[in-house]
Amino acid sequence: LDSLVIDVAPCRRMTIGNGCPELPSGALAASACVWRVDPETYGRLQQVAYINQDGASWFSICLLMLVYPGTICFQQLLADVADKQLSPGLAHFVAEFGCSIFPLTVAFSTPHTAWIALVNLFLVCCALLTQRENVLAWPLLVTRIRATRAVRKEGVYAPVFSSVDKDGTKPRFVSEYRAVLMVCTCIAILAVDFPSVFPREHAKTEAYGYSLMDLGTGSIVCSSAVCARSARGLPSAGPSLRLILRRLRSIWPLILIGFVRLLTLRGLDYHVPTSEYGVHWNFFFTLAVVAVFGAGLEFGPKASLLLGSIVICSYQVALSRFGGAEYVLHAQRSGLFSANREGILSSLGYLTIHWWSIALGSICHCPPNKQHEALSRAVRLLVISISALAMSQVLEGLGIRPSHRMCNLTYCTFVIGVNALVLGTLALVDLFWPWPRRPLPVVYQAIEESKLIVFLGSNLLTGLTNLVLQPLVLPSTVALSYLSLYSFLFSMPLAYLHERGKVLKLA
Repeated sequence: LDSLVIDVAPCRRMTIGNGCPELPSGALAASACVWRVDPETYGRLQQVAYINQDGASWFSICLLMLVYPGTICFQQLLADVADKQLSPGLAHFVAEFGCSIFPLTVAFSTPHTAWIALVNLFLVCCALLTQRENVLAWPLLVTRIRATRAVRKEGVYAPVFSSVDKDGTKPRFVSEYRAVLMVCTCIAILAVDFPSVFPREHAKTEAYGYSLMDLGTGSIVCSSAVCARSARGLPSAGPSLRLILRRLRSIWPLILIGFVRLLTLRGLDYHVPTSEYGVHWNFFFTLAVVAVFGAGLEFGPKASLLLGSIVICSYQVALSRFGGAEYVLHAQRSGLFSANREGILSSLGYLTIHWWSIALGSICHCPPNKQHEALSRAVRLLVISISALAMSQVLEGLGIRPSHRMCNLTYCTFVIGVNALVLGTLALVDLFWPWPRRPLPVVYQAIEESKLIVFLGSNLLTGLTNLVLQPLVLPSTVALSYLSLYSFLFSMPLAYLHERGKVLKLA
């Protein structure tokens, strides 16, 4: 982010660089007397504040994904200790927000500190282990783990996935994945507006590259598809115009939200980069397209994998060989299609992620007669992750750089690789947790069952924040405090309603 020097009283000269007020000497001014600038200056700052030409490294993003299983372990251990040492009400708050949402808020508001987050989670988990289990009892725990491994090798015992329903058809680790993914996506949506904590390398890239914000949209599509009918082993209807029309009637809230967002942002003159989806398009329209065509072209896991591969390879050929990439990145916005070319054409990539994720989800859902295959399925998820990430690097070496803007082949393989990594690590945590699992936190249940409501609510809160505050010039202490409040507001009311048997859904 280029530095912008402004004159503001009573501090004569202050430099806005990386979003945090700094004195000309370069020292951080966390206690600066100015947290706002005039609208014209702030508008000029907005035009350069979100520029990200290079992105981050793919490894740093994969490293950040390990915060997911780390947070799950932390939540289980801290909730057990809180039950023993705190009052019921306080212990419940700690289990639902303090160790389920807050660690994710800190980690994904400051994604450049992934190493610190992981080390802290590891050290805290070790400390909590000493509270949960007496140190003298650790040899017994190690002996129990070794005995379990021995009988597993003999074929007497095979670990199975725990489930969140009585029928055992809904794996717990899939619910954890869908919930924490939505939490972190919502956090990043607002955190990117606070450059004092969120580095620009993880903002959405202009044309090519990897970044945390780029990963979010593809992961939302993936997390929905892993629980599709065909992914859960239910019979698929195949291509059907009737299903397309029926789906069109059911997803009207998405289309309505897309138009309301468009008209609202236009009316408020809210800054939205046109290079992301186009002039009129937004991600809600993309979700509607994926929902309609994903339902109308519903196939089994193998057919979905094949269909997705055919679509994305054909699309990539058009991008690389027939000037498609040049058209998306540099063409004039002369007509309705051209004005929204990024959003319309990238829908092909998101449909590919949808179909590939159905195949991925089929690995996660074990039929009742194949529960003994749980460990091999977890390993398969990790193998798919490694293969997809390796493929993305090979494609990049061949000159096909990842592009969220076009949703090209490299971007799709990277999204699948990262999400398979999260699913695989969460599956291993579930299989090898040495004690009976606690119930899934209510806040995770509520968020998983009301994903669209959560996503919509977080977008509304983000818009409100940018109308009331000027987050680009706020210091880090204020940014983290506000992001903690924000994560509480989009999560805990839903948990409160869920505890009382009320589930909010739009489509």
